[in-house]
Amino acid sequence: MTAPETTGYLAAFMSGLLFAGSDVLVRKAVTRLTPRAMLAISLLVGTPLLAIFAILSGDPLPPAKAVLAYVLAGMFNFVAGRLLFYLAVSALGAATASVLTSPTILVSAFLAAVLLGEPLSLLLVAGLSLTTLGVFLASFRPSGVELQGVNHKLGLLSGIASVFMFASSAILVRYAGVQGASPLWGTTISYASALPIVLTYTWRDLSRSMRYKNTLGTALKAAISAAAIVALAQMSRYIALTDLPVARAVILISLFPIHTIYLSRIAGEALMEEVRINHVVGGVLGVLGIIVAYTA
Repeated sequence: MTAPETTGYLAAFMSGLLFAGSDVLVRKAVTRLTPRAMLAISLLVGTPLLAIFAILSGDPLPPAKAVLAYVLAGMFNFVAGRLLFYLAVSALGAATASVLTSPTILVSAFLAAVLLGEPLSLLLVAGLSLTTLGVFLASFRPSGVELQGVNHKLGLLSGIASVFMFASSAILVRYAGVQGASPLWGTTISYASALPIVLTYTWRDLSRSMRYKNTLGTALKAAISAAAIVALAQMSRYIALTDLPVARAVILISLFPIHTIYLSRIAGEALMEEVRINHVVGGVLGVLGIIVAYTA
């Protein structure tokens, strides 16, 4: 195993852990904040944080083609995908929402095979079937109560839609990585390009929340912490997708539903959700589907 591959696998595993921690904190935050306000905070905190890492890295700026790919990845991932996912977390709970997005991994692999010519395992279909069953089990009885007026049906549809947004962004990030672009600058570019667009449709929610910031208490602290953690998770994800083929990069990231279920179980009452056996089984089936897909 080469040094870049080792870095890629470590980054992928760390990304999954960090995404899980962020998901649980987002659920805590949306007990008082709207998903739109949470999205705005995530980009306002994450953009300067990532810029610091990019500048300190000393890496050169990406070539023009890679910059365009990173900008488009920001549109898919942060303008659309992240809001859809936060809606799912608000309506369904962190545990259910994380399992609901587990097919992102396999959809990414399909797209990578079609668009980038990366090898596709014949067992991928079997793996996708297992993850789909896992999603059904987890969403059959959501782990969390509805928050911020987002109903279960909207949360379910939002979670499914976010899968395709996240998968599309993975292909764009991998394409930029193949061009030799710095993943640290790439994450920063994606965040910075998405931020002004996101603020246009989240500013009202954010300003309304900030007027009552003294009463938000731990929810605001959770939002800021989630924003910082998810920024680091995205940076790790971009590193993994730069150093590894899409299918190999996402297999370790795909463990995040299990991490999220475990953390949600610990903090259940504080998150207004209850992790049940169907969520655990759904999460395990999702991970098994990933393993089956890449055993060949």
